Amino acid sequence: MKAVVVYQSLWGSSAAIARAIAEGIGRRTIAVDTNAATPALIADADFIVAGCPVHAFGLPSVDSVKQAVAKPAGRDQVPADASHKLMRDWLDDLPTSTGLATAFDTRVKGPLGRGGANKVMAGLLKAGYRRAAKPQGFYVALRPLVVGEEGMLLPGEVDRAREWGEQLSAIATLA
Repeated sequence: MKAVVVYQSLWGSSAAIARAIAEGIGRRTIAVDTNAATPALIADADFIVAGCPVHAFGLPSVDSVKQAVAKPAGRDQVPADASHKLMRDWLDDLPTSTGLATAFDTRVKGPLGRGGANKVMAGLLKAGYRRAAKPQGFYVALRPLVVGEEGMLLPGEVDRAREWGEQLSAIATLA
């Protein structure tokens, strides 16, 4: 089985989750950003997992990324990385497939953190992918905005993503 985990990330949280999911899925699984996830790369994938941060109850937009980049970075902070293609644009360019797929997002806890993973899943379904598992959300700190090696993820989220990847591997193997 060839699996690809695709992400858009601003502060590294979604990238860290994508790498952990790929590690959990295992052999032959790669995690790549939306720039590297070209149609040629994913054409022969049996399983796609895609995700990004939640912005304004949905997927990042040109305006929300501009706002994130415009926020000044303080001490021990890094500026947002706007170099990744928007997840919404990547989904719009996604070639048709009948492979398996699911989605994730990185979000704050509470009502403001919903909406990303389901919208990513809808884009995957629109391209013909079959839902392998319920989309998942992984939690980030809202404040203070201190960005570390794993972005702003709350403790335990990388392990939870790796475990979810292991579950996804079992699902994909049975499909």
